[in-house]
Amino acid sequence: MLEEQASAISSRNDLVQLVQPENLVGACYRMTYDTAHVMANDMEKAKVRGVPHNCFLVGASFDPENFPQSSLDERRVILLRVTGSAKLPQDDDLIEAKIESLQERKSPQDENELDSITEGKMQFHGLECRILGTFYRRDQRLQLGSDIESFSSATRLNVYRPRGEALEKIVNFVDPIKQEAADEAAEEMGLGDSLSPFKVGTVRYTSTDHMHREEDEPKVPVEIQPADFLGRRTAVLGMTRTGKSNMIKQLVSVVKRVSNDSGTDIGQIIYDVNGEYANVNEQDEGSIADIYPAEDVVRYSTRPPEGFEDLRTNFYEQLNEGHSIIRQELEKKGEINSNSSGYKNAFASLTFDEPPSENYSERYRWERRVAAYQAVLYRAGFEPPEDHTVQFTASEDVRDRVGAHLRGDTPNDPSDGLNLEQAVDWFRALRIANNEEELVSTSGNAWVDPGLDTLIRVLTGPHRNVGRWETGYRMLLGINEYHSPQRSDSVTREIYDHLEDGKVVILDLSLARPSLREEMGEDIAREIFHNSMEAFVNGESPPNIVVYTEESHNLIGDDLDLDETWPRLAKEGAKYNIAMVYATQEVSSVHQNILANTENWFITHLNNDNEIKELSKFYDFDDFSKSLLRAQDVGFARVKTLSGPFVIPTQIDEFDPEREKARVQEVMESSSSDGQADNDDFSLENVRGSAE
Repeated sequence: MLEEQASAISSRNDLVQLVQPENLVGACYRMTYDTAHVMANDMEKAKVRGVPHNCFLVGASFDPENFPQSSLDERRVILLRVTGSAKLPQDDDLIEAKIESLQERKSPQDENELDSITEGKMQFHGLECRILGTFYRRDQRLQLGSDIESFSSATRLNVYRPRGEALEKIVNFVDPIKQEAADEAAEEMGLGDSLSPFKVGTVRYTSTDHMHREEDEPKVPVEIQPADFLGRRTAVLGMTRTGKSNMIKQLVSVVKRVSNDSGTDIGQIIYDVNGEYANVNEQDEGSIADIYPAEDVVRYSTRPPEGFEDLRTNFYEQLNEGHSIIRQELEKKGEINSNSSGYKNAFASLTFDEPPSENYSERYRWERRVAAYQAVLYRAGFEPPEDHTVQFTASEDVRDRVGAHLRGDTPNDPSDGLNLEQAVDWFRALRIANNEEELVSTSGNAWVDPGLDTLIRVLTGPHRNVGRWETGYRMLLGINEYHSPQRSDSVTREIYDHLEDGKVVILDLSLARPSLREEMGEDIAREIFHNSMEAFVNGESPPNIVVYTEESHNLIGDDLDLDETWPRLAKEGAKYNIAMVYATQEVSSVHQNILANTENWFITHLNNDNEIKELSKFYDFDDFSKSLLRAQDVGFARVKTLSGPFVIPTQIDEFDPEREKARVQEVMESSSSDGQADNDDFSLENVRGSAE
């Protein structure tokens, strides 16, 4: 009776459930605080479908059937990871015996002539394991320490390979304190006090999965916490076509589910370098934009087809924004620097902030500068909005003197409005008149102020001035590809508004040249960062936003200063509710400070030792260095998350756009018929499964 009670108590204990007697593989024969050497047996390994490299093992000294009788120091389970083989003392003798046997056989089919004792000893071998931590119970809850508290050389530590439910408990374990912190963070973000974990894949130890993932072997799900990604940094690293884009699509869909489930807006913005998220392609059989309702997804492009918004800026409408792009492009082209001629630097330093309407003199000067600047844009090939005109005020004396040099039908009174062709002629005539005799305002000041003088010099170039050749407006040629005459407001502000509303914004950058991609991308990132920071500083709660970037080495490379936009977004964005998911092929190309502050990692195949060494600096990725270099299987990743205490080798589920689309459609139909989505129909638990 007592034995039955002890067995019943043991079966309900979650610590005991980690130990499966039928999966015994051997015993520990040597231990330090960091490593354990295990003696395993071929027969026992065969029963558990082998012991793959990097697989989890557990060591325990208590009797799983009689746990209540165990002592305090036995009530623990040590978690191990197989990192290699270990040499047993008798190995040399056994190898010698085996060699002799092989040398004496006459054909490959000859039976082994070894005696039964020697043959039995040959089945034993050593495994070297890293100690990942210690499971134990406290306050009626399972706990995991990241080390071992003590060990006894005299104690027999039996070692088991966890499978099925035991393995699922291990790979999906979340420390209770971390779980409480995650729940609190989710509640602060308005996501409810608890979010269900979501499945990203199944445990996979090696590229060769002949036995440990056989059809009748249960595939153990790997789950991660949604709160790990919101307001956090996530790295998706690996060579091309090894599953980076698939992982990002999984994350986008899960964040969308969390947003819908919690009723909280979570904006997502995808920097789509190859156009695979915005457009349907044969390789992936679907796109993010194709899955969700049109009102939930906004697509932008630098050459917008039907269904896309224009990503470019209207330089005639967004004056400072457009001029900022011009200044940055001139710097890249080497047109402006410390050695540049004065008028170029003066042009780059102009601002077009609108003065108060009651400050008449300042406003008149501003109107003249704006008109001259737009005339410069027109002459440099920036297509104007339809029927665009400029207007500004000029005194009678100025009008008369300028009028003497006008061509054709250009009116001399700009207050009636000038088209841009006429504006070019008017400011050309202004320069001639002012060169003849300086024009003055009614207050006695120079009518052509330094800013206006700079603009008309740019407009009327190229020409020689004081012995130097001035290229004038020609220095702006080629920058017009950043411009769109169709826009009526700021694209960066518009995108931020969409993110505040919880929409998925996709920036199709596939048709833009690299410099245009980088410039536009940084402008949008700057808007996101500064608007969210401003909300935070003003005591408001910034919106929840997730930023996804492909080819991230171009954005947060190791050569950037930490005070630049992308490093700041990656480093400081968490406190402003901005999460960042960055994908690239090279670990070493990402800014070191960003890597050091990354909480979540998804690593597939890396193709050289330098990248492996760089990755090995973080967590326990060094255990997987050989596997990462060799295994090129698509979706075979090593996963470390904020809540996860160690790296888990995982086969990432394939993103299925058709199933996701069907799920979204089902939710929409349920919502329309019932007034709101039924929680059972739209729970994360019901959508955890994925293609395997």
